[in-house]
This record gives sequence, C-alpha cells and structure tokens, in this order.
Amino acid sequence: MLRTGGGVESHARRDSVSHIPDNVPEQKQEVRIGIVLSAGGLRGAAHLGVLRAIVRQRIPVEAVVGVSAGAIIAAFHVAVGLSIHEMIDEAPVFRGRHIFIHGLGVRAPQALKPFFRRFSGTIPRRLEQLEGASFNTLHHGVTRLGIVCHDVRENRPRYFSTSDSSGARLSDVARASAAVPGVLPPKTIALGPRQVCLADGGISDSLPIAFARSPQIGATHVIVSDCRYSAPNPPADDDSLVYIRPDLHGIRPLRAPRAALLQAVWRGEAAVTPEMVDRMCRWLRVPVGSEAAELHV
Repeated sequence: MLRTGGGVESHARRDSVSHIPDNVPEQKQEVRIGIVLSAGGLRGAAHLGVLRAIVRQRIPVEAVVGVSAGAIIAAFHVAVGLSIHEMIDEAPVFRGRHIFIHGLGVRAPQALKPFFRRFSGTIPRRLEQLEGASFNTLHHGVTRLGIVCHDVRENRPRYFSTSDSSGARLSDVARASAAVPGVLPPKTIALGPRQVCLADGGISDSLPIAFARSPQIGATHVIVSDCRYSAPNPPADDDSLVYIRPDLHGIRPLRAPRAALLQAVWRGEAAVTPEMVDRMCRWLRVPVGSEAAELHV
C-alpha cells in the first residue's frame, strides 16, 4: 500500500520547517533515477532492450519498479543479480507455451509435476534461483526495488518494496505479480496475521509511475518502459519523466512468432532515442530543486 507517513511524523516535519531561520539556504534533494517496467507478457522482453540501452549510456538507476512481466525482469536483474545479457541470451529459446505448461504443472498433483517441469523451458530453474533472493540484497547499483501485485479479495493493488515488504518474501511477491489470470493461479501469502490472495499486478496498476515516485521508492526522476498491449492513457509530458513506448506490433502478451522475443529486445533498445538519453543526462547535472533544475537547463 502506498503511504505518505504517519500523522506524528508529518506533524514533526512541519514543526521543524517552521523553525528554520530565513538566512539558512534550503537543502537540495539529490537526483534519484528510477525506472518503471510495465506489464505486457511476452512483450516485456522489450524491457531488456530498454535496460541495455540505459546501461550502455551509464545512466545510474537507483530504483526499479516492476509489475507482471516487468516484475519478473526487475526481480531477476536486481534481486537475483542476473545481467541484462544473461537474460537476453534466453530469449531465443523461451516460448509462450512454457508459461502455459508451467501453469499446468503448478496445478498438477505432485506425482505429475516432474513431467510438466520437463516442458517448461528455463522457468523451473530460474524460479529456484528466485527463492534465494530478497528485497534487501540488491545488485547493479540499485538500492530500492518495488513490485506491484493485485489483491484479489480487496480488488486493489498492493505495493511491496525494499522499504516496506510487509514481511512478504520477494519470490512469492514476484511470482504473484506475474500470475496471469487463467494461466497461473493466484498466490496466497501471509502478511502478518492476515492471509492475502495476490494475482497479476497488471490487473489494477499496469504502469506504476506513482509508486515509483512515492516515499516507498523515492524516485525524483522516472524512466518509463511501457510494453503493454494497449496504452490508452500515456503519462503527461513532464521534465522529470522519460516515456519509452517500443513498437511491438505483431507481438501479443502470450503469443508471438518464434523470433519475436529477440525482435522485442531490439525494438526496446531502438526506442531509446538520443533525445531521451540527452534528457536523462541533463537530470544528472544539477540537484533537484536548484535554480538550474528549475530553469530546466
């Protein structure tokens, strides 16, 4: 759940601000770049191309937020520690049918699970790696990770992060975030004394920009990789946001031609234009709130 802090904390903050002498300069907030990886199923492979372009330009990303397919990529890159190239290398052999077969295996009796595992591609092996990951041990310079799930019973999004995981395991949250309805079953987990049923986060928040900017994640500037099949409401133009929408014509969330995932990676990388990179680089030149930043220099 997105939170802005308790009432006592907010009251204390107001009091401290009111007692700052006029001659004390305002402190400037440092730039913290975050990236949002949308839902999108197989189309989410384009996130890898976007990430590869950002890494090549040495843009320092401190926070990553993912939902559904984006949550899986975020979890394996940031929490497991896989490199972008390691994940791209699996694109040629990954198939949409692996997801369906894995879903059958999850629901199958114990005696039949080994059979379905044989035909699930790399999914079982990668999920075993995910079991050892956590919100608190992150890689590649990222310090904050956020994942969005859908609360089935309350019909609303639930937000989990490095600063507030509610005691949930990263592996459970990441798997639940990508639990596509009708393909993978929802996941019931304990949050303190309560049991919650979580499913694909794309159901209720398929592009969690507000989460990335919330106190839980704290991004001052956001790169948005939008690989959704339909994007009826793209974010408004904002000097602190770069919106990337790869051209993924012909690639559906759960069905794509044989070479489509590699094509999605290439299209994701191509969608990061020099103008976008220039804007990202300008973010790094001045602290947030400084006179130069206010003038958009």
